Amino acid sequence: MLFHADRSQRIVVLPENRSWIERKEGGSLCPLESLPGVVESSFVRLPPGSSLDPDSRDLEIFVLDGRLEVGGRVWPTGSYLRIAGESGLSVLAGEPSLLFLKAGTFPEEDRKSAGLETAGVRFSPGLVPGLSVLPLFSGGTANTALVRWEPGTVFQPHRHFGGEEILVISGTFEDEHGSYPAGSWYRAPHMSRHHPFSREGCLIFVKTGHLQDASAA
Repeated sequence: MLFHADRSQRIVVLPENRSWIERKEGGSLCPLESLPGVVESSFVRLPPGSSLDPDSRDLEIFVLDGRLEVGGRVWPTGSYLRIAGESGLSVLAGEPSLLFLKAGTFPEEDRKSAGLETAGVRFSPGLVPGLSVLPLFSGGTANTALVRWEPGTVFQPHRHFGGEEILVISGTFEDEHGSYPAGSWYRAPHMSRHHPFSREGCLIFVKTGHLQDASAA
């Protein structure tokens, strides 16, 4: 079923607007976007011992809370994972867990499994004072990173070739269009423009460059 499928539209899902549905495998999910055959994005709650079946799809995961066991290795809160669908890796919740999940198909040259524990990893200085960045993945035109904003940080107005997708992990992210507290999900289309800032500071998960056409995952 199509849901938030028009990528020319700016979409914001605030925490109070989340809608949860039960998963037959256990737990629940909050759909964010669904373009069958391209990508499905959601928040997922998993009870201990429940599984996340890749179903031959490639999975991109950020562990917001709890921990996952992937192929026997434990990945704690703050871990970023890319799991190729044909890898055969099992994905189990080791405790009650909350995930940000994107399921689709990686570009052929990037169809490999990888992971990074981000807790305690040093961020690099960003383009303006108060901004710091931890790259997570780069492939083709797409880039994925964690970006930390110190209180009072302001970035210059800019456009995003290939669009931008943001998940606010902590604090409050802002721009001239609105204010996005922790738990907000934001998708802006190809060549969209905004002037972002954060008065209280925030940590955000950011993907850019992957929304330039309807077939990009």
